[in-house]
Amino acid sequence: METLIEEPIRREQSLRYQLSFRPFLRYLNAQRQAAGSGSMARLYTYLIEQFEPVATLTSQSLDALPADTLSNYFQLATTAVLPLADSSQSVPYAFGLPMPLRLFHHSPALERLISQFPQLLVTPPVHDDPASKQRFLYRLILEKCYDVSMPYSPGLSFRFQQEVSGLTKYYQLDVNISFVEPYATGELPPLQPAWIEFARGSAPLPAQVQPLPLEEFTFEGFSFFRVEDVTESESIQQLRDVFVHLTSATEPESYTHFETALRNLCGQPGLEIGLLPLPKVNGQPVVLPDNHERSVFLRFSGLRMDDCDELMTQTMVSELSCNPCPHLVTDLSALPQPAYQLLASKGFRSFLLYPIVVGGEMLGVLEMGSRQPNAFDETMLGHIERVLPLIQELIRYQLQQFQDRLETYIRTKFTSLQPAVEWKFYETAWAEISQPTTDPAHTSPLPIRFPQVYPFYGAVDIRNSSAERQKAIRQDLLNQLSLIEEILYQVRQPAVGDRHNNLMLSSYQWQTHLTNGLTPDQEQSITLFFQDEVAPYLQRLQTEQPALTAAISQYFAQIDPKTGFVNQALSAYEQTMDRLNNVVNNYINQEEKELQALFPHYFERYRTDGTEYSIYAGQSIAPGTSFPETVRQQLYQWQLKSMVDMARLTHQLRPELPLPLQTTQLILAHTQAVDISFRRDERRFDVEGSYSIRYEVLKKRIDKVNIRNTNERLTQPDTIALVYTYSDEIAEYLPFIAELQRQGKLKPGLDYVDLEPVQGVATLKALRVAIQYPD
Repeated sequence: METLIEEPIRREQSLRYQLSFRPFLRYLNAQRQAAGSGSMARLYTYLIEQFEPVATLTSQSLDALPADTLSNYFQLATTAVLPLADSSQSVPYAFGLPMPLRLFHHSPALERLISQFPQLLVTPPVHDDPASKQRFLYRLILEKCYDVSMPYSPGLSFRFQQEVSGLTKYYQLDVNISFVEPYATGELPPLQPAWIEFARGSAPLPAQVQPLPLEEFTFEGFSFFRVEDVTESESIQQLRDVFVHLTSATEPESYTHFETALRNLCGQPGLEIGLLPLPKVNGQPVVLPDNHERSVFLRFSGLRMDDCDELMTQTMVSELSCNPCPHLVTDLSALPQPAYQLLASKGFRSFLLYPIVVGGEMLGVLEMGSRQPNAFDETMLGHIERVLPLIQELIRYQLQQFQDRLETYIRTKFTSLQPAVEWKFYETAWAEISQPTTDPAHTSPLPIRFPQVYPFYGAVDIRNSSAERQKAIRQDLLNQLSLIEEILYQVRQPAVGDRHNNLMLSSYQWQTHLTNGLTPDQEQSITLFFQDEVAPYLQRLQTEQPALTAAISQYFAQIDPKTGFVNQALSAYEQTMDRLNNVVNNYINQEEKELQALFPHYFERYRTDGTEYSIYAGQSIAPGTSFPETVRQQLYQWQLKSMVDMARLTHQLRPELPLPLQTTQLILAHTQAVDISFRRDERRFDVEGSYSIRYEVLKKRIDKVNIRNTNERLTQPDTIALVYTYSDEIAEYLPFIAELQRQGKLKPGLDYVDLEPVQGVATLKALRVAIQYPD
């Protein structure tokens, strides 16, 4: 029976449609010719015989036929339109005219769908792109009426949705008008090339071109309508969209969209969904505080995060990683565990725990809870497996967000980290950010400590570097004063007057001061003398006495524009310092990489006039790695060997240096363990405890200590000095000194000396050993 429904395509009153079987008959004839002979050819022959009588009828005559008769013809047409594999009982389809929508025949499947969703075809869907519908009509007219070849396009598609029981169902209506042919009701309008370009999608329709007058055409034939449930593909696309917009949407928005799309895909309106990333801190999984609201199990079982300690989390993750298959509970009420009973008391009957494991690594867990028994079956698992890559990407994103948050916290609260101690900062950062901000106990930062670590300190200093720098500055100033005097002697008298004489006198006085040594106040005064008195006077002389132009220009050419001084000697000093320090630092950098491979440790290097380093190594820095006595012995051995190597490198460099500066080598022998902690205010590690602080005091005092009852500095070029307090401390180094002496890298003999007291330490001793350089 004919049915009239509000059209699902936007109404256009100018378009005229008339029912006709002529286009369909032409289609059948073409199909019979293509089929040749056989069963299909016989089928098309039979259909042609059936439709030939009605193909000649006008639209008015067809409208006059009984509805059952017309429906029978369309039911017969189904055999040619619908694939043989499809069942007319299971496919929602219909035959009719699109505008207004008149259905002359529809399948039982469509009738069932309309009875389930009465508004299915009542609310007209809006086409995403109205121009595409216009382009389609252009193609149809151009191909049929103007004989212009066009790309194949069977019809139009429209998507719309229906809400049912808290779920969103998505449908697609395909309108196939292969059996619709247009004809002009009057004279055929002249063909415009722009119509062709528009119809093919090559270019938009220009504003100055008159559009194709669709109202002057009549479309005869009938359309084939097919409705398809595309909820699955639409839900999967929405899950893809969640991932695409992760960076632009807020996390709660993304999570809500994810839950909605997955719930629609699974087709269960009351489904509770939880997606829990399980980040790792130092290789151990942790549960994020906000997981309590995200987790179905935690939210409804009544368990709190405080009840789920790290050991429980790690045990659960370990078990799920070993058996990463989905865990289904079909009836919670039948399980004796208290937590499951709590879920059952909240009305849950089924529960699904789906581990998200990639490459053997546990990324997180997908939870689903349903208030229906036996809610999870193979079909449900199939849906999840289809979108599993998207779930993995979403969890990866959440894990990366956590990692970024943790690293930002560390950079803000601590400092750039060395790999050996990085784990401790991550552990502390996690402990601090995982606590509720309202927790009264969370008022002060947690300490970052490494107890009982062994210190190793060494220093390579450049001998008399401060004195050499002052010597270079003094030499540059004297050279500058000499240049000034040479110019002043050439000035013609008496044009210059008293100012010339005053400058000559000041120059003599400054030379006397430089001979005796400048005070800080005098350094400021001589700077003003050059800038405020000498420079303006010489610039005036260039104008008044052109004969002095060359000499004055030569003077200014030797002046550093930044400082206003001659700096040849200082430049030579700085070049020497840079080359020596670069050699030492490059050596230490390379050695440090090898030492880390020996055992993870904390390393600090300080740039002074030379280079100092501190190494802290012990079990507390690398709890998962054994720290045997042999490692400590190897570090003592490395200290001696590295000092020999660096001394040889700098000695070899001396002939190439602008100044013949030398280095001194110093080791503090301290074999007792100390405690170190991170000072957040200074963002560095420092020793703690009275005994440990004594070690820090020694480091700062021994570089300039003298031998007792003498004015001789302990550190001397071509030697290694080892400072110690107790004899057992230096005893650790003696076997390695003897080995280097046997190798010819150290000279025979040991020089034991007592040192002058330093703050807090009265009985300080040292051992010096001479370095043997290669011939």
